[in-house]
Amino acid sequence: MAYADVNGTRIAWQQMGSGPNLVLVHGLAASRAFWFAHAMQLRAHYTVTLFDLPGHGYSARPDSGYDSASLGRLVLGLMDTLQIADAILVGHSYGGAACIEAAVQAPQRVNGLALLDVRSLRIQPTMRMGDVAQFTPFETEIAADTRVDWAQETQAGVRFLEMAARHRVEGRLSRAGDPVIPFAEGRGALKGARQWLALLDETDARSGFNLPGATLDELRHIARPCLLMYADHSRCLATGEALHRLWPHSRYELIEDAGHFFPMTHAGHVTQSLMNWAANVDSMRVPQ
Repeated sequence: MAYADVNGTRIAWQQMGSGPNLVLVHGLAASRAFWFAHAMQLRAHYTVTLFDLPGHGYSARPDSGYDSASLGRLVLGLMDTLQIADAILVGHSYGGAACIEAAVQAPQRVNGLALLDVRSLRIQPTMRMGDVAQFTPFETEIAADTRVDWAQETQAGVRFLEMAARHRVEGRLSRAGDPVIPFAEGRGALKGARQWLALLDETDARSGFNLPGATLDELRHIARPCLLMYADHSRCLATGEALHRLWPHSRYELIEDAGHFFPMTHAGHVTQSLMNWAANVDSMRVPQ
């Protein structure tokens, strides 16, 4: 791990492998460790760059700059620092929103765009717990928390992570059997929960997360090869389907029997799909 000053923020990053550049961007309340299993395979064919978003992992926590457009500039700024002229960007969840913004801001530097269960607020301004037909056991636990009126909550993703963190900090350990439970396991679980709550309580991240980013016209004009991977039990499906319509050149893949964290639960499948798609990026490229 190393550190770089990017747009005034100390960012923790690491790099492995050799070959064409892949930059992997994690989602909210995660860290670059989210991508480790994938990076260990991808490094055989690519130079893989991982980093912690501001306020996550070992990166600094500035007071502002958490909207997707600012994080898109941060991705490009890190590429500048590491002398990466161009790269394929791979993003999960909110990390994918940052990748979209980078592609809008500097399309010539983005060779391809892989978006895994990404939500665009411009397309899908609200997210409710009821946007899926059935809750997982852990979602049922969190939904039972009477401190939140989930029927009225329009930004359920961030709120869900907040309540999961509060449960962990309060020592309310989950008895659910979900394959992935935020802040539930490992030595860093409690630290991660406290870090997430500090981000929400001590910065403008909560409001920044709700800024919509690129316009529909800007989205429509993204002409790079795109891979769209979504889970069949995802609350982000409306975004994936809309982006596929906007980008007729995109490849759309629905992961069956999966939820939002499918890059972890279906890691082998995801890595293979990424490698197969990335190997054909040049032939998929659409003229600017």
